Order: sequence, then structure tokens, then C-alpha cells
Amino acid sequence: MTVRQQVRVLPNTLVAATVAIAVATCAGCANDTGYPPVARIGAAPRAIPENDAFHTAVTLDASTSADPIDDPEHKHTLGYRWTIVGDDFRIQDGTLTSARLTVTFLGNRPATVQLTVSDDDGLASTAQEQLQLTLRP
Repeated sequence: MTVRQQVRVLPNTLVAATVAIAVATCAGCANDTGYPPVARIGAAPRAIPENDAFHTAVTLDASTSADPIDDPEHKHTLGYRWTIVGDDFRIQDGTLTSARLTVTFLGNRPATVQLTVSDDDGLASTAQEQLQLTLRP
């Protein structure tokens, strides 16, 4: 864009100047790869009895995870990866890559559940939940 304007250089002196204004676009500013999905963990129940010995089934659910910016209509499949640390566990239903799985715990210590959700662009986000122990009387 070119702008022609009169500019006052010295008192009572006008000079005509042509100023070229460059409007640039930042090609690197656009996020071509998209945005990561949002990982959300649902757990029911959120606590198990101490020393439960694998009796209480806990449902872990990632179905509310989404890619709201890049895929608001949920047309693309998300990838799921569950990680469970801190206590021994057994999978009763589903797998560590399912959106929903059911597990039981030994109940010796609180367990930390981590969910990583990835989209078609290879972007990922992680959520974490700690399952508590309830003490037996």
C-alpha cells in the first residue's frame, strides 16, 4: 500500500512525502498442524477400599475427551492410551488403548491414572486422576 501525505519537517515548511507501507503476512504464525485434543478422565468410583484385593471394579472413561477446535463435530477418531501406576491392577474389560475400560486394584496404595489422547494430526494432551483409598473401620 502506498500513502501520499504532506509532512511538516521544519516550522512553516511542508514537504510532500510518499510512504510505502508493507503489509506482511506471517506464514509461520498460522498453526498448520492444528490444536491438540482435550483429555478428560471419568472414574467411577473415585475411591476403593484399602486392601480391596481386586474386588471393586473401577470404570475409567475417556468418552468426554474431544478435539473441539479441529473437530467440533467429532468426525475423526481419537487415540487413547491409559497408564496406571502406584498400585497393582487387573483389566476386567477393555484395553489400555480403549476409550473405556474397567479395572480392579489390589488396594495397597492410591493409584494414579493417566490418560493421553491423540488426534489424527499426531497432537496429544494428557490428563491425570488419583484414585483414593478408603480406610476400613
